[in-house]
Amino acid sequence: MKTTAQQITNQVEPIEHKQADATVIAGTSNGLLFLDPQQPSKPQVELADKSITALAATAGEIWAIGDHQSIWHRDAAGQWHQVTSVDDLQLNCILPIPGAVLVGTSEAHLLRIANGSIDRINCFDQVKEREQWYTPWGGPPDVRSMAAGPAGELYVNVHVGGILRSLDQGKSWQPTIDFHADVHEVRTVPDRPGWVVAATAEGLAVSSDQGNSWSFDQANLHATYARAVAVSGTTLLMTVSIGPRGGRAAIYRRPLDQPGAFEKCTQGLPAWFSDNINTGTLSALGKLTVFGTRDGQIFLSDDAGLTWQQTAADLTPIHCLNLGLGLG
Repeated sequence: MKTTAQQITNQVEPIEHKQADATVIAGTSNGLLFLDPQQPSKPQVELADKSITALAATAGEIWAIGDHQSIWHRDAAGQWHQVTSVDDLQLNCILPIPGAVLVGTSEAHLLRIANGSIDRINCFDQVKEREQWYTPWGGPPDVRSMAAGPAGELYVNVHVGGILRSLDQGKSWQPTIDFHADVHEVRTVPDRPGWVVAATAEGLAVSSDQGNSWSFDQANLHATYARAVAVSGTTLLMTVSIGPRGGRAAIYRRPLDQPGAFEKCTQGLPAWFSDNINTGTLSALGKLTVFGTRDGQIFLSDDAGLTWQQTAADLTPIHCLNLGLGLG
């Protein structure tokens, strides 16, 4: 039987790392778990009555989606309040941007929350090629992940519809990658303007020109089906399995500038995971990297994924995970 976050009893040694004030934030089926890597056996739980299905941490604040329907905000003082709720769409992902918050939904819509109001971004509904978006099982497409670049450019991953880009704060959108690549997560790269990376069903996709062109890398992977991607310093990490239902899932690392140099992460990890290490459950902050699993494990690395240590186990399923600073 799975335990809740409040019932963790496993004892593990604290992991040493340079980001001493970083906090692991994990959205579980029983609330939001805060875990100090130096005291992993003493977690804190908030929003315990909700299943946290997406989250974003920025500048000492947290935005979270509860039960795919409600949006919650934790301010710098640690106080939560409900921002809004939606009953006609499923809320999938959330992205704070200057002056607003973007929310990606089912049926491939975007919502914008600002100044106490919530509005649909209508121009996103009119983007070129939208009528060709699909899902492999025949349902409507979803907005699956989002990212923002250093110059304010926005990237929205539609599953299956590729990656849409806006260079004008969401007033217009342009397709970038071929949507048949089946993108599962998009990320921008800290300290590298114009760089965008994506986990796709064809392996890793990389752009260094804001998505105008893309290259793919599958070399040395045991399979090409990738679900999550993150950048830890100058190292890229990506999760891979044999397909949508998981099986032989693993995490790989490679230098950002060395295509074809993927290496499977093995030190401190099981040989394989049975389920996909999913979109939104892999996060990096400097050389500190963390991921969570559907069977309630959390693994952390302080050397950009070279070695790993299990810091929690026997949790309820982990739906999303992030690293935050200044969240005491």
